[in-house]
Amino acid sequence: MDGGDNQQRQQDEIVALQAIFGASAVEIGETPGRQQRSLVLHAPLDACEARASIRFYLPETYPSSDSPIFEWIGAHDTSADDTAERPGYVIPRRQLGLSEDTRSAIAQELHRAWSEDMCCDAVIFTWVSWLDAYLAELWPRPAAPIPLPRDDSNSSSTKCIEPAQPPQVHQELAADSVRDAAPDIFTGAALEMKKSVFVAHVAHVTSGEDVQAVRDELMRDKRIAQATHNILAYRIRLDNGSICQDNDDDGETAAGKRLGHLLQLVEAENVVVVVTRWFGGTHLGPDRFKLINNAARQALEAGGFIGETAKSATAKKASRK
Repeated sequence: MDGGDNQQRQQDEIVALQAIFGASAVEIGETPGRQQRSLVLHAPLDACEARASIRFYLPETYPSSDSPIFEWIGAHDTSADDTAERPGYVIPRRQLGLSEDTRSAIAQELHRAWSEDMCCDAVIFTWVSWLDAYLAELWPRPAAPIPLPRDDSNSSSTKCIEPAQPPQVHQELAADSVRDAAPDIFTGAALEMKKSVFVAHVAHVTSGEDVQAVRDELMRDKRIAQATHNILAYRIRLDNGSICQDNDDDGETAAGKRLGHLLQLVEAENVVVVVTRWFGGTHLGPDRFKLINNAARQALEAGGFIGETAKSATAKKASRK
């Protein structure tokens, strides 16, 4: 594979990272004296409640023949940022560093993910997603707020904060009428690890009404309704050409966002995916996120929502216009 192809694949990966994390989160540079590109990624680590800054060196032979090289810059504890939400308290910041053993372990995983999971293809997003779950097991959880000394002479008021509600379907997707039936739902093959079972369901949707109908139809099945998690993500192209998307973790922190990122990476449109997990009694750590995304990807491919089948359907639709 020639260097020009590698350069184009690197550029495509950078564009994808900017779409996922935001243009300001990706700083592109050149490495003096080296035939390689470099970039600094400021990536949110949702499971850790932190933001990491990581420099990647991209050799000319990446991704076809060599993996990228990472340099850890540091991490910021975002859990301590919103002190305004807790007046009268101070939130201690955690020290979020990496030991030499941890650096070695995540460097090995970067190379392994590039060569095995991605088969010598773009790997940065996949690795950062793994890193978030991996560090969440190592780093301390956010510290409890510490109350400041109170002046009893001053009256105090209690601020009631409404509990967070699950993400709702965007209002601009609301339909004028209610359909009689939900869209057809394709259910993929089950993946199992240590008695935990993961099954993905996918459906073609064009409105928020469709998304809600698919969710309601799945919840009619008691086995699905009583599962540990039903993680949802959807991505719909509106009539004006913009993309409307959202996700729901259903208790599995950051899983919905990862599922949404998967839909972005495979460029799936007008689709909703729900991954059902039945917990088997053993914690899986970062592997659970791989299983969630793998179940979703396999169902999307088997159902014809990505790959050649989806491309063919899109081409036929465009030819009719």
